Amino acid sequence: MTARMISRLAGLLLPLSRRERLLLAVLLLGVLPLGTGFALLLPLHERRQAAEQAQAEAAALQAWAAGQLAEKQTLTRSAPPAPGAPAGLSGIEQRLIAAGLRRRLSGLGSGPEATVELRFDSIGFEELGAFLMGAHPAWGYSLRSFRFEAQEAPGRVAAWITLAPQ
Repeated sequence: MTARMISRLAGLLLPLSRRERLLLAVLLLGVLPLGTGFALLLPLHERRQAAEQAQAEAAALQAWAAGQLAEKQTLTRSAPPAPGAPAGLSGIEQRLIAAGLRRRLSGLGSGPEATVELRFDSIGFEELGAFLMGAHPAWGYSLRSFRFEAQEAPGRVAAWITLAPQ
C-alpha cells in the first residue's frame, strides 16, 4: 500500500469511535471471509451432492442392465421345448381336466386341416391365459385364431380359440 492510501484509510477510521472500529474489524476479519467462503463453497458442495446422486443412479442403472443381460442370456441358453406330436381332442380334453377347466368348456371339436376348436361361454380371463401359456409348446399346436368377448362379470370372457398342428 502506498502512503497516500494509508493516510486515506486512517482519515476514514479516525472519526469513528473505538466501538465502531471494532465492529468494522469484526466485519472485515470475520463476516466477509465467511460470506466469501459460503459464496464459493456452497455451490461446490451442491455440485458434489448432485454428482454423487448421479453416480448412484448410474450404478443402479448398470446393475439393472447387468441383471437384464443375465436374464436374457439365461433365456436364450435354454432352448424352447420342441413341439410334440399333436395331442388330439382327447389329449386337449385331458389337459383341460387337469387344469380344472373342463366344466367351463362349452365346445370342443375338430375343424378343417386338422385344426381344433375350443369354445368357452364364460371363463376367467386369467385362468384361460394361464392355461394357454402353460400348455402351448407341449401340445404340438399353435394358435391360429382367437376371439374374446367381455362379459358383464368383471374378469370373465367368452372365448373362441382355434389351434392348428405345428
